[in-house]
Amino acid sequence: MKNTFVNFTNRVQQLYATHPAESVEVDALLTHLHEQNQSGVPVCITDLVRADRFGTLPTLSKRLHEMEARGLIRVTPGADRRTRLVTVDQAGLQLLDERAALLREALEAAGRKLESASTH
Repeated sequence: MKNTFVNFTNRVQQLYATHPAESVEVDALLTHLHEQNQSGVPVCITDLVRADRFGTLPTLSKRLHEMEARGLIRVTPGADRRTRLVTVDQAGLQLLDERAALLREALEAAGRKLESASTH
């Protein structure tokens, strides 16, 4: 099982190495936004800064701007025009699907290893 986890971790690191725009922080932020959007909770930039796990306002703003430029998210004005709301866009959903496929691959490999070990 450990080797499967190591292989999975190595694959994720390779992904980040071959796609410099990717990062654990982008994945974490995209996942959080998707979960909130699915729950019908509007996500504003101020709430993300208050969450204290996505960095300071300048860091978060830069990351959101890069993600928006890549089509992963959409930032729109809120009802009072001072609030900026963030939603996951189609490319962001596709990236999350790719991450899910990577995880499924690792889990299937772990299952095959366990099955093979139990038959020997």
